[in-house]
Amino acid sequence: MNVLQSVIVSILDFKFNSKARRLAQKFLDAAKLCEPQITEDLTTIAKVVNAETVGLENKFKSLESLERKLKNESIKRKIPIEKIAKRNNDTLRYTFVFDKEKYSEGFADTITELEKLDYFIPEQRIWNAWELEGLEIDKGYRGINATIISSQNQKFELQFHTVESFRLKTETHVLYEESRNPNISVERNIEIVKTVLRLASKIERPKGI
Repeated sequence: MNVLQSVIVSILDFKFNSKARRLAQKFLDAAKLCEPQITEDLTTIAKVVNAETVGLENKFKSLESLERKLKNESIKRKIPIEKIAKRNNDTLRYTFVFDKEKYSEGFADTITELEKLDYFIPEQRIWNAWELEGLEIDKGYRGINATIISSQNQKFELQFHTVESFRLKTETHVLYEESRNPNISVERNIEIVKTVLRLASKIERPKGI
């Protein structure tokens, strides 16, 4: 690579990084305006459906983490970062944990309570990872992740876990972050998936899910 090419690459990298930072900051600013009402509503709903809310101290994705996610997804999928940004849903995120005996009922009741408060849940944005168990695309994640749109038109993610599946998620979070690196080798990625699948095999599937 000659000097001119190096300069061009540096300029493109700078623009890419700057765009990612601007988008991440924009998402965070919007989420912080809507967060108080959403947190209040979810806290109330959790009491109604007998869910434990966990990780409230981490409800906002950090600016650095959000910026890194946008860049990694854009590079990994070879999709313009603006398109990746449009689908972003976890600048603000929450987690409900249920006993596995009440999990299915708790999920359904939560959706009902959200709709009562004019929250919108697109069906195509509910990812039931329990259904992937045993399939070739199963990477060991257990739980349901739903994209919710608040009455303020703020997108956020609400995860539904059993006590055991939340523990699995916590224990494997470092591996998850490593697997998202666009520069990870195929061999290492396979090794991570096998490790998580082995741990996930010990998780009991909730009835009715």
